[in-house]
Amino acid sequence: MLERIARGDVATHPLTIVEGLTLEETAAVIAAAGFGDPVRLIEAMSDPTPIRDLDPAASDLEGYLFPETYAFARGTPETEIVATVVATFRRTLEERLPGPEGQAVAPGKVRELVTLASIVEKETGLDEERPLVAGVFLNRLRLGIPLGADPTIIFALKKAGRWDGNVRRPDLRLESPYNSYLYAGLPPGPICSPGLASLRSASAPASTRHLYFVSRNDGSHVFAETLQEHNRNVERWQKAFWRSRRAAAAAPGSPESPEAPRSD
Repeated sequence: MLERIARGDVATHPLTIVEGLTLEETAAVIAAAGFGDPVRLIEAMSDPTPIRDLDPAASDLEGYLFPETYAFARGTPETEIVATVVATFRRTLEERLPGPEGQAVAPGKVRELVTLASIVEKETGLDEERPLVAGVFLNRLRLGIPLGADPTIIFALKKAGRWDGNVRRPDLRLESPYNSYLYAGLPPGPICSPGLASLRSASAPASTRHLYFVSRNDGSHVFAETLQEHNRNVERWQKAFWRSRRAAAAAPGSPESPEAPRSD
């Protein structure tokens, strides 16, 4: 025991930060795991200095808190935890994210890369779909078509303190630079911390002619090249799907039906 004390050995505990969390959500996860005070964590994450050379436009560390499982000793200062998480992002960028020609990602492109990757992260949970989703968004960017990505609306609503778990039609008119329905191009910055798969997909997107995709309601998506094809997919996978769900829920004997017996 004395030898361990002399060596400075300390017990560490795992801390897992999952993909797709905002800065505030990441701070809450770290604090809930017993690794710091949420206010001090937010303060440390609000300082963009650790990423300034890669992203001079950054006003905080949104997007750069790399999702990973870490090991920290209890009582590790919040600034050290945040520095470690950002250092992991930087190491990932340098070692595991070569550009299309094998070169490192240029510092001037890091913000664009992470912003696109953060949207891909929130749009699909399937790694095999991420390059295709990134390809769709790049096609829309090249053509000047708004991205029309719900996750950007959700981020804007969170920033405004108005997010209640649902995106409604009036929300699509929310005046915010993060509203990718109103404004073409990428939003001003990342909307969450993307994982490695999304970063790689944004760095090396699929070559595709698709411009649209819609959820199949099972975690996967169906892609389309034309608006006509996309509208058919929306009718099949969204409108018809939810009409059938509502009809099934209203049927006698359904757990959702007013005529169904209560199970409580």
